[in-house]
Amino acid sequence: MDYGNVSYTRKHRFLGTFLYDLAFGKGRLLGANANGFLDRIIGGWELAGVLLFESGPFLTVTAPGTDPSGTGFDFFNAGRADIVSGVPLYPAGRNIYNWINTASLALPANNTGTWPAEGVGTYVGPGTQAVSLSLFKAVPINGRVRMQLGVAATNMLNHPNYNVPNTALGTPGFGTINSLQGGGEGSGPRSLQLTGRLTF
Repeated sequence: MDYGNVSYTRKHRFLGTFLYDLAFGKGRLLGANANGFLDRIIGGWELAGVLLFESGPFLTVTAPGTDPSGTGFDFFNAGRADIVSGVPLYPAGRNIYNWINTASLALPANNTGTWPAEGVGTYVGPGTQAVSLSLFKAVPINGRVRMQLGVAATNMLNHPNYNVPNTALGTPGFGTINSLQGGGEGSGPRSLQLTGRLTF
């Protein structure tokens, strides 16, 4: 009865990072013959990035206040709902206001001596897409001292990554999403940060 997808785990996940030394400046592909002054302007640039793409987490719908088994505490299938056979799990044109097809679930009747029909991790929440980029410029001051200036942008494209929907059947707002993901791994709303570093 409890065999299923582990709640809040994700089936697919891609995480990639890169660091590219831009080919500008003296001795490089572009600006190979630049003088010292020009080289200080166009040389020493680095582009770094983190690419995150993952499917949504598995979700289990709960049915608060129900006791179909009549035991007072449904130990193995605590608070799950009943699946309505033949009804799609997701509505047509799914969006944040209608993520779960409410018609696919029913509150189980109490004291029937049965267990809820919904499995574990039956539904899937919204996925995550985040491209974070950083651009840095190294400025040599003398042989031992170097200044690095840069700007970093998390979720550069400002892709809206939504949080999981309300999964408590029978409560106001069931199946709707009312928040964005936090800033973990750059999945929150776009943010910019200026950085400076002195190496000596």
